[in-house]
Amino acid sequence: MKKYLTAYSIALQETLQRRWTLLMDRVGGFAVVLSLYSFWNVLLGDKASFLGYTRPEMLTYVLIINVLRSFVFTGRGWQLVGEISSGRVSSYLVRPLRYQGYALALDLAQKTIHVGSAFLEIGLLVLVARGVFIPRDPVAWALFTLAAVMASLIFFFLEFAVSTLAFWTSESGGPLFCFELFLQFAAGAFFPLDVLPEGLRRLLSATPFPYMVYFPARVLLQKIAPSEAVRLLGVEAAWLAVAAAVAAAAWNRGLLSYAAEGG
Repeated sequence: MKKYLTAYSIALQETLQRRWTLLMDRVGGFAVVLSLYSFWNVLLGDKASFLGYTRPEMLTYVLIINVLRSFVFTGRGWQLVGEISSGRVSSYLVRPLRYQGYALALDLAQKTIHVGSAFLEIGLLVLVARGVFIPRDPVAWALFTLAAVMASLIFFFLEFAVSTLAFWTSESGGPLFCFELFLQFAAGAFFPLDVLPEGLRRLLSATPFPYMVYFPARVLLQKIAPSEAVRLLGVEAAWLAVAAAVAAAAWNRGLLSYAAEGG
């Protein structure tokens, strides 16, 4: 455990040192959220509610997106693709550590910085915005935190699994990009999934994707009763176990192919 904590600490320092990269990442993310906020603000107009969300709830959903995008969708998939394609991954295989644990430590370091920045951005928006819904129920915050942590881990393992395509092809960047874009759409990172046709919503509900943004956001907005939220957290935990198993299987299968090609 100590070596992973050390990796986390070093990665945290390195992320903070790359100030301009971090700044541009946050500016880009903030621009997306500001655009979505302005879009829904105009779309709602004088309407008191839309799709079961009051105006403050809908605008708060957009702010929650900023936190969840920073915490859930910040990942190292592209670095893993590069390390496999360049052969640098070999240097990790001879070290006394599990690569998945090492990658998770680096991933958490990035998320720590980005989610901290996201809360700062939200604080600034709340100061200038009007009519934002601020949940005051500690149970809702606790359930939201647990849902967000599991969502982040689900994304980590799914992205890890897709990134291992680099073991078999040098063109794995395309599938990874498409996967991440689709994932954000299916997770509700651009709009609540309530806007989708019922059939499509039912289809997505049979996947882990809504548990990454849509479910945590609705929990914090208190759109889901605590008892039902606990049940759905159990479903999310099951998806987390599946994602972890898929990532481990893809990694092990990829290592066999990598060793065969390398002789």
